Amino acid sequence: MRGCGVGRCERSRYSASFFAVYFFYYGGYCIFSSYMVMYLTNKGYSVTLCGLITSLTLIANLITEPIGGYITDTFLSARRFLMMCVGIIGVLCLLCTWAADMPWLYFPALVATAGVAYPFSQLLDAWVNCSREVDPGLTYSRIRAGGSIGFALSSLVVGGYLKRYGWDGYFLLQAGFFLTMIPFLSDLPDIKPGNRRRDTGGPGMSPLCCIKTALREHSYCICLLVCTVYWFSHRPVGSYLSLIVEERSGGPGTYGAVCGMGAVVECLALLVVAVYQKRGKLSHIACMTGALVSGIIRPMCILLLPGVWPLYLGQLLQSVSFALFYVGSAEWFTCVSYPYIRIFSISVGLTASSVGGTIAANLLGGFLCDRLGTDVLVWLSLAISVGNIPLFFLMGHGCVRREEL
Repeated sequence: MRGCGVGRCERSRYSASFFAVYFFYYGGYCIFSSYMVMYLTNKGYSVTLCGLITSLTLIANLITEPIGGYITDTFLSARRFLMMCVGIIGVLCLLCTWAADMPWLYFPALVATAGVAYPFSQLLDAWVNCSREVDPGLTYSRIRAGGSIGFALSSLVVGGYLKRYGWDGYFLLQAGFFLTMIPFLSDLPDIKPGNRRRDTGGPGMSPLCCIKTALREHSYCICLLVCTVYWFSHRPVGSYLSLIVEERSGGPGTYGAVCGMGAVVECLALLVVAVYQKRGKLSHIACMTGALVSGIIRPMCILLLPGVWPLYLGQLLQSVSFALFYVGSAEWFTCVSYPYIRIFSISVGLTASSVGGTIAANLLGGFLCDRLGTDVLVWLSLAISVGNIPLFFLMGHGCVRREEL
């Protein structure tokens, strides 16, 4: 890869197919992730158990992401690996539907589904950045906007569907979104695995050596820390937003509308970011700064204003923060990753930060919510968001481009 800046080519061969893959992936991801707490509480489970289950799904993600990253850097191309994952997800969704009343089978199948589905997004992010070698016209923020549109439409449509028809088709809807990706994945580039020995053609570094190599870079560790705290800062509200909506007299339809409108704004923000990136006027440091500063607005809106409409306002403003963070974090990890294990380093960094921050927020948030109510979630989110800003400015400007080392 020639650098972590966006290529200057005006036309892109693969943008449309990547855009479609993001669209359908995040449509299915929205159903699985955003509605999971509401699905479990409607089945009679406590908030604490919801936090435990969602945390287990993230732990599964943390375990399987390095495996997926290593496989795509060493044995299989990202295209072939992700097409295989789509098939596995479809089978697991059918199993979850069939075993919905058998917790001893349903919960393991649910966790396994997350273990295959969640790493998909980070591997996609890494694949897009690495594909600039064969298609310099790819712009990550523009492609990632497809995911925001898919998330928005899924939130709006699925929220109304569940309100009217109930939860029986919950996993079948997910399977439909994921399986639709297959023809678009088949049209994307086959990037040769880079972690191969030049003399024998066999596997290069071991998984443990890949981890040590990535963590050896100080800038990579700083990026990992700041991104982890970011996820921890917004997840106390994000993971339990459905409960806050219900407490303010909303339901699945309201929750879907809140998430859907936020995703629309996120999409528009990503398209604006793409314009400035094309002009070379927006670095990943600028994106991260904007993400952290704007991340304090949602909890402030919820704390200061009553009723349902502040949830819409807060979600819209938070979506701007998400858009800047998605671009800034992906570019940052790309800059500080070693070229021959780039997919591994980027995907593991994005996953470890997301999972670490989210698990901490889910467990602590669920515990506090059961005892003190939903208001404590908002205060926790605000406090961590404010604290991450000085952390970033004190430590986060030491980024070194791997290509310069």
